[in-house]
Amino acid sequence: MQAQSPLAWFAQRSLPRRLDGRLLFLCLVAYGGAMIWLAPHPPMVDLPQHAGQVAVLHDLLTGESPWHEVLRINLFTPYLTGYGLALLLSFFMPVAAAFKLLLTLGYYGFVGACLLLRRRFGADERLDWLFVPAYFGFAYEWGFFTFLVAAPLGLLFLLLADRYAERPTPATATTLLLAGVILFFSHGLVFLFAALVGASFLALKAGNLRRCLLALLPYGLLAMLCLLYAANARKLETSIVYASPGILWEWDWTRVFMFFLAPWSSWPQQALFAIDSLFVLAVPWLLGLRPNWRNPSACVPMLAVLAIWCLVPQYAMKTAFLYQRFGLFIFPCYALMFHQPPSRTKPAPRARQRARLCQVLLALICLTFFATHTKRLLDFAQESAEFDTLLAATQPAQRALMLIYDANSAAASHPGAYVHYAAWYQAEKKGLVDFNFAWFPPQIVRYSPDQLPALGPFNPSARRNFPQTFDWEAHRAREYRYFFVRGTPVPPSLLDNRRCDVILLKAAGSWSLYENRGCRS
Repeated sequence: MQAQSPLAWFAQRSLPRRLDGRLLFLCLVAYGGAMIWLAPHPPMVDLPQHAGQVAVLHDLLTGESPWHEVLRINLFTPYLTGYGLALLLSFFMPVAAAFKLLLTLGYYGFVGACLLLRRRFGADERLDWLFVPAYFGFAYEWGFFTFLVAAPLGLLFLLLADRYAERPTPATATTLLLAGVILFFSHGLVFLFAALVGASFLALKAGNLRRCLLALLPYGLLAMLCLLYAANARKLETSIVYASPGILWEWDWTRVFMFFLAPWSSWPQQALFAIDSLFVLAVPWLLGLRPNWRNPSACVPMLAVLAIWCLVPQYAMKTAFLYQRFGLFIFPCYALMFHQPPSRTKPAPRARQRARLCQVLLALICLTFFATHTKRLLDFAQESAEFDTLLAATQPAQRALMLIYDANSAAASHPGAYVHYAAWYQAEKKGLVDFNFAWFPPQIVRYSPDQLPALGPFNPSARRNFPQTFDWEAHRAREYRYFFVRGTPVPPSLLDNRRCDVILLKAAGSWSLYENRGCRS
């Protein structure tokens, strides 16, 4: 019998196993993007409002909007990239499909950018599993659409920034500047994160102070763009003023807990996934990997995430969940830190077995997470069909008010899944629904200052908020034709008034649709 060469033995024993693991990884990533399409309207809290923005923008630009006297277009917004891409797609497909397509591409782009950075920093490819689940965590559940679209662009900016820090030339400076401008108009928070990390790369690799200061020119120009936007935003806010608590820090045990939960979910009922985080964070050490201190740039993104988690408030600049949304970057940035330290000795059999077990467990965790998410999406598709019944009973191009007394979704396991859900009427039937994101200065479509509705933004520090504070006269309810109410039982006197005839038009499950048939002067 002919002796088998070492190369042949390696090909037969090791290569197939590696390819099988890689194939499973690629299949899971492919399914992750496809999973977004399982529900007609994904259970993402803010997504209906974003879809409503694009639908109204589409109609304003084509001259088909009945709301041209109420709304105006604001192109100087850090959400321009996501909204602009969705707008282009809306000419070829329904708005909901356009958003799901962009989220799918955003997920694939996010994983792809993580893989490029892993290769750039020389991190261990066995940690690629850490790139799979985080996109569907806190930011996804809350429907931070523009943040999710900007995330892969932020990671690609880090790739360019590290190359620029290594070799700053006029050509690379121009490329970095253009990438920074695109990122700024994609999302301000992702831009600030990426710019901070990129400037840190430069400080680590510049060599001397003079060279570093010269190379900071692109970042200086990007800082001027930020100042210009801040001045414009302050000018806009003088025309639209609403109550805001200023800054809410909320430094307590939940901040620590959310560090482990945010990559998976935003709701404490999913606390079991936080336990998975403990294992995921331990995997690099179990594999015998160590932080790549020889290339400090590999550790900077994770240090930036930790700084955000420790120092950034929960609410500021009239924006909520500031630090929690960066849970998207925890696992990827953590994985980028670790590499296989050089060793002259062959790994012991027990170490190799432990490494294989870790890989299997990581794959099982990702599979379990996707299976859980799949069930939630399918269940939500059935649960949310109740709203579709109401939507079919409405006429297009009407004003509507949503009174969501119960925003909880048992199917999606989220207490706020239906907070803005009635805004799908705006996105799909040319309506205008309040409360509306058109109040906020960064939005691409905003209320004209002289056309503001009575219902303004909620105050996150208030003990009672809308709809508990709903008042027919104070909220000028006579201006609305439809009232989307969720919650049972509906108070009998909810829409009682002296001048308008309001009837129950349709009811389905927890949803009720009321119609204002006309008002007497």
